Amino acid sequence: MPRDKDKKKTIVILDAHAIIHRAYHALPEFSSSKGEPTGALYGIVSMLFKIVKDLKPDYMAAAYDLPEPTFRHVAYDGYKASRPKTDDALIAQIIRSKDIFKAMSIPIYEAPGFEADDVIGTIVEKLKKEPMVDVIIASGDMDTLQLVDGEKVRVYTLKKGLKETILYDERIIQERYSLSPAQLNDFKALTGDASDNIPGVTGIG
Repeated sequence: MPRDKDKKKTIVILDAHAIIHRAYHALPEFSSSKGEPTGALYGIVSMLFKIVKDLKPDYMAAAYDLPEPTFRHVAYDGYKASRPKTDDALIAQIIRSKDIFKAMSIPIYEAPGFEADDVIGTIVEKLKKEPMVDVIIASGDMDTLQLVDGEKVRVYTLKKGLKETILYDERIIQERYSLSPAQLNDFKALTGDASDNIPGVTGIG
């Protein structure tokens, strides 16, 4: 039988911001006995338990956005300009959510001037070189699909609410979009992204 150290490991990288946003809008406005909002916190804990049950990871890590502008805001003044101001209740739960990860000994990664997507992409690029490690990105953001690489790097995303999920590998992306993960950047450039206030090509996006 193979020794444990020779067994392939799985790491799940959590797109914490995307999951918290999804939970905040999908669940009722729960609150603690002190009146603190807790709906999104309940959602992310539920998601963590589901990930452990479904994916059985050997390691986990969480990536966060930071509140200050990123290099994208510098490159394009209109980046995310159409988004409404974030609710105070959501901001409070984003801050408190870090306590959950610390309590579970899940390391947190963030970098000034960059988004969680960039942090995740950097970690993925490093881990792709490790032959005994598979990577699963847990996110509610479909932009992460561009990082999929065969079955080495997959994306576990919310399909409906917080209960229905799907695990994307390269084959499933091809079936859904008729594109490879590497082509999704070009697809996004042509169609634009209304949520980020990024226009597409006139007549296409």
